Amino acid sequence: MEQPSSFFMRLAHSQWSVPLLFVTIWLVGSAVMARAGGWRSLGQRFSTAAKPEGQSFRFVSGSSGLVHLPIRYRNCLHIVIGGNGLYAAVMFPFNFQCPALLVPWSAIESIIEKQGFFNRTVTFHISGLWPVITLSGSIGQLAKAAYEQSRGPQ
Repeated sequence: MEQPSSFFMRLAHSQWSVPLLFVTIWLVGSAVMARAGGWRSLGQRFSTAAKPEGQSFRFVSGSSGLVHLPIRYRNCLHIVIGGNGLYAAVMFPFNFQCPALLVPWSAIESIIEKQGFFNRTVTFHISGLWPVITLSGSIGQLAKAAYEQSRGPQ
């Protein structure tokens, strides 16, 4: 039987050590970000396999997690604004442990809109869950309008 230390020494000197280390760090980092951003919590309740009909946007910036400590996804979200709700998916290769979500409009408790220094953001608070979803720019505005339309006249 081979000594464990000699196995790791051979692995460290092999041609696969750097790619293996990179993939391992990437997957662990993605899993930590998915948990810290609340994406896994959202996925337990709103996970979906099918992309809904509606206005589709790729390379959208947004965030998830705590309001004051979000995990930002810059230009790597796929958003669909449909009649059923808000679809959000993290694009490959950043989507490890981040299932695609379909949050129904009825599950959104409130919306907060803020004007930042360079752009406007819309934050969706989901009833019964701690993570929020924030969308930047015109996509956030469109999602807010669809949410308000789903609620009907007030």
